[in-house]
Amino acid sequence: MDQVIIAPDEEWITYIAKMWLLGSQISEEITGHKVDGSMQDLDRLQAIVASGQVKTENTQELQSLGIVFGKVFVNETQDYDWWVVEDDYGKDACIRYKETSLLIFPQTILSKRIEDGETVDVFELFYGLRAELERIKNERYAHA
Repeated sequence: MDQVIIAPDEEWITYIAKMWLLGSQISEEITGHKVDGSMQDLDRLQAIVASGQVKTENTQELQSLGIVFGKVFVNETQDYDWWVVEDDYGKDACIRYKETSLLIFPQTILSKRIEDGETVDVFELFYGLRAELERIKNERYAHA
């Protein structure tokens, strides 16, 4: 099956919202602050990751933190929005640049690194991702 990118339907919007709310609940428990989609959420995410209180085997909680990361990315980066990708592996929420094939998968952006035992610098990841996407965007989609 070829990769198909579709706009999120009500079920996916609800899923993303529930995952974001779980991330907000985790943030409130660990940092004392709910998330709000602002750049301050990166501070909260860094504090959560550094605390080690979300265990590597708790994939859903780790992925909810990725959704929080994704919401900040969408809010702070022009021309990116939530979409859903379907391929041979199933469906997954992603963030897409305009209507191009330039995609990121925020759900696993933190969880994979944490599960692999990497030290995660949320700010470095955020700004590095933005810079790399900007480079790719300028190379491939300058006229998109």
